[in-house]
Order: sequence, then structure tokens, then C-alpha cells
Amino acid sequence: MLPSGFLWGVGSAAFPTEGSWDADGKGESVWDRFTRHTDPSSNSYIQWEEDLESVRYLGVNFYAFSLSWTRIFPDGNAKAHPNPAGVQHYLRVFGYTAWTLLDGFEWNHGYSIRRGLFYIDFSEPERRRLPKTSAHFYRRLVRDNGFPHLLVFL
Repeated sequence: MLPSGFLWGVGSAAFPTEGSWDADGKGESVWDRFTRHTDPSSNSYIQWEEDLESVRYLGVNFYAFSLSWTRIFPDGNAKAHPNPAGVQHYLRVFGYTAWTLLDGFEWNHGYSIRRGLFYIDFSEPERRRLPKTSAHFYRRLVRDNGFPHLLVFL
């Protein structure tokens, strides 16, 4: 069992999860140039509320995520005026009380290998998030603050 007060968390990165690489005035990033666009993504830029619900479901204490700085400063100059649409997007995400967890994708394999806690059907325009068995397991792990329930399987 983990110590009392152990804090659980999850995280995601902007580039492989946000999608919408050219939406709302976002500038080109190094990753946009390197991979030449990441279709499909889990479309977190548009479906961020649904993604945050996925994290709430897990019951974790923290969510770490990265910002797409070229969404805020499209020309790469942090001293320039920020892109209002990019700022508004992240303010909405920051203001939400629960944080998100998205599937991690192996971009190296053209997104053909999918791992993570939630299944996303990319053939559906809605790209609903469905908890996998691993999400239920992780939720229980967080709730129980450790692995004692695993002893049942030994």
C-alpha cells in the first residue's frame, strides 16, 4: 500500500492530443513542421470538456498538460500580442475544475498503435471517450491508494 496522502496524477501533451493544428490562428510549431500534421488526433482542442470528464472519472488529484505555445503566440514571439482565441481556449481549460486524461499515441507508428485509459473511435465524428478496463483499474487504484486489491488475484 502506498503512504497515506499519496497524490495520484495523469498528464497529456498538447501536440498529440489537441488536433486542430490550424484552428483559430494557431501558428506552426516545430512538431507541425516535423510531422506535417497529426491527423487524426483525439481532438482535445474542440472536445476538452469531455476529456476533463474522463479525468474526473479516474479520481486523480493532479493533471499535468502542456500548452501549444504557437496557439498563444502564433509567430513565436512571446513579446508580441497573444492570440485571443488561443488565450480563451486555455482559460476555459484552466477554469474547469476537473482535468483531463487522453490516450497516448505512438505517433512514430502513424497513430496505428493506441494505448491509454480511454478508447476513442476515430471513425466517429464525435470521438467519444469510452473507459477501457485499464481506466476502471486505475480508478480503483487511485481510490484504494495502492495495490492491496491485487492480492485477491495472487
